[in-house]
Amino acid sequence: MTTDIETIGMLRNSLERYVEDNYSFLQRLALMEKEGSFSQQVWSELAEFGFLSLCLPAENDGLDGDATAVGALMEVAGQALLQEPLLMSGVLATRLVARLGNDEQRERLLAGLASGEMILSCALEHAQLCQLEENRLSGRIPLVMHADAAHGLLVAVGDAQGQLRLCLVKADQPRVQCTAARLVDGRGAASVSFDNAEVELLATPNNALSVAENLQLLLDEASVALCAEACGMINALLQTTNDYLKVRKQFGKPLAVNQALQHRMAELYLLQQESQALTDAAQQALTGPVAVRARLVSGARSYISDAARQVANEAVQLHGGLGITEELDVSHYFRRIMLLNTLFGGRDQHFLRFVEQSLTAA
Repeated sequence: MTTDIETIGMLRNSLERYVEDNYSFLQRLALMEKEGSFSQQVWSELAEFGFLSLCLPAENDGLDGDATAVGALMEVAGQALLQEPLLMSGVLATRLVARLGNDEQRERLLAGLASGEMILSCALEHAQLCQLEENRLSGRIPLVMHADAAHGLLVAVGDAQGQLRLCLVKADQPRVQCTAARLVDGRGAASVSFDNAEVELLATPNNALSVAENLQLLLDEASVALCAEACGMINALLQTTNDYLKVRKQFGKPLAVNQALQHRMAELYLLQQESQALTDAAQQALTGPVAVRARLVSGARSYISDAARQVANEAVQLHGGLGITEELDVSHYFRRIMLLNTLFGGRDQHFLRFVEQSLTAA
């Protein structure tokens, strides 16, 4: 799984130009009022430009993008606060199907994911909440991001023998009930109930890993992608705050000349550089030994969660009362960071994992 540096740069530049022309803050505000809280047109255009083919294997006409390539797109997605299910469907679901689907499933599902005609959401952390018996699924998952707009869900669940399984559940069947909700950052979600629902198992690993090992690898890849998204939001918040301090005047002088505020901004820039370095290290660790991967990924995730929250807090404070208003993007970054810090394990779980792995290594 590789993507050369030139291709990564091209992808990043293409997405940056696209969001600059088509995804302003005011346009995003309008999207949040729509059903599903994202634009089907934008989603189709992301597919048309090839961004949804990034994680497809080369034999399926994809780019077979690595973590660095995914990180480049997720950083731009963080800067633009994209509402579309780029991570959930375009990255995670695509990789799960590519790695665990049989030949027929890969041929049938990957084309729909790459074209944007099919949206799949992932529920990979609630295996204990559902029961799988004879390809029938029962249980309830409290909240799944983008499940309100998904055509199906990829659910991790334990079978009767205690083995972890991945199953695809079509959302339009009568035994699946989705109750739509909005997350704190405005993206759509749903609580999902299964009542003996029919499922399709994805249980044919196309690598040397078991189903459970593939799922853990994917969760680590999701965390690294979220680290890149956080870096994008940190960059945007620093740029916005720096610009504001230069134009906001107090006692006839810009706030930027205040030495105390300069020191606070310098500390935030250090957090930015450290977060980027840790993200790069975590991306490289994904291809290394499992123990090293676990320690570096969780260490990066827990540190960047704290760093992003600190940058967001400072950005709100330095903007004063404006920082909490709906009309300013700072408050939207703040809310997205709050949500990001709870996804795929969240800060606390990853910190504990980092400590455990560090003690084991010692």
